[in-house]
Amino acid sequence: MRKHMEVQQLELNQQWLKMMQVGSIPTREVPKVIYKELNVLLITPCNDREMSSHCVLIEQSLKHLVRNVNEIKYIESVSAGLSAMEVDLILIVGSDESLPNENITALKASTAKKAIWLSPNQNVNQSDEMLPWLDHLFVQNSWSISDHQHHMGSTGSHELLMPPDPHIFCPQAVPPEYESDVYIIGDAELDNILTTFAKSGLLNNKIVRVDGKGWAKLGDFYPVRRHEARQILFNGSKLVIHSGESIKNVMEIAACGTFQLIGPSVNQSNGIDLSNFQQYNSCEELTQKFEHYWQSVDARRLAASHALAYMKYNQSHLQKTLRLLDIIFT
Repeated sequence: MRKHMEVQQLELNQQWLKMMQVGSIPTREVPKVIYKELNVLLITPCNDREMSSHCVLIEQSLKHLVRNVNEIKYIESVSAGLSAMEVDLILIVGSDESLPNENITALKASTAKKAIWLSPNQNVNQSDEMLPWLDHLFVQNSWSISDHQHHMGSTGSHELLMPPDPHIFCPQAVPPEYESDVYIIGDAELDNILTTFAKSGLLNNKIVRVDGKGWAKLGDFYPVRRHEARQILFNGSKLVIHSGESIKNVMEIAACGTFQLIGPSVNQSNGIDLSNFQQYNSCEELTQKFEHYWQSVDARRLAASHALAYMKYNQSHLQKTLRLLDIIFT
């Protein structure tokens, strides 16, 4: 496993150089301001464990990009944070936690640009009340924008996915009991691509984990249970097949350095360049690609390394935070 990870790191570096050579790094519009002259007040939740690592990475990214970052928690005084320095941008990291009323009053009164970046699992709650006086709303899915539309007023809305937590979703060695040949994500519905493929016989004599409904009648598969850590199962699998309904799965699997075949349901409008991943649009195409990549370990590893490099260099917290600033100030 250690040798495999060393080889993968070498391939990762090679993929990065190739991306630079062929222009895969997207060009940017010139911002209207100099970011290194900006002061940012970053407001983060207090007790949201799932978001704590993201908050740290967003703060670190901002420190690379702007002059000063003052990070305070929801319960700390916004008025004090605003008086500590001249603030150009107030960025709130979304959470199901609520801001105190006195902080909302201070935010409303501030003339600085104000934005909120909703968390991946945030429910519609206080954020709707905040929308009329925010300048920008950043969401994880485009359909969330329509959910908030009647509250938004003049707020600009943008889809901006938070990357997977790199401390959780990363290449790592796992115990043998978590290893598998194939990991399938998606429901086994009547005559859909995944069901037809599972009946083809290509999965015979393989250790197959299934994460979805309806698989019990199709074969001797190992059902994934809700409490099991997906990052460990991703790392333990040689190959992942999924319907593509969740771009979050696409990003997390790629960040683990695991090869994946993505179905036709993946959302095309999410800022992800799908050319960096292997897709299928029919059972015939899935069968063909599965046979090719199952038999060729080198091809599978190279494709996985390419996707990992894309996640590391194009979809990092630094890149996403830079994109957020570009949207606000360009």
